[in-house]
Amino acid sequence: MDPATRRATRAGRELALTLREFDLLAYFLGRPCAVHSREELMREVWGWDFGDLSTVTVHVRRLRAKIEDDPARPRFVRTVWGVGYSFEPESDGEPENDGEAA
Repeated sequence: MDPATRRATRAGRELALTLREFDLLAYFLGRPCAVHSREELMREVWGWDFGDLSTVTVHVRRLRAKIEDDPARPRFVRTVWGVGYSFEPESDGEPENDGEAA
């Protein structure tokens, strides 16, 4: 990921990320393995203190579609049930099931 040019690649291929997808990925990469609530992501990535939290869920789903080998069984952007999401740069466990509801 290159924040200066706002470009990200995976396996040598440039990812076609929207503004918010890029910001979300950058936030996750800067805080690997930490668990982030949807409220925190809304505040820190979107800059909103309130809003529809499904916005975060939709963007996580779209980001997964672009960075995961199998978005239905994510390895990188993991759901921590009842809490939020975590970015696992090198997941060595079994991928979780879909994981849209955080």
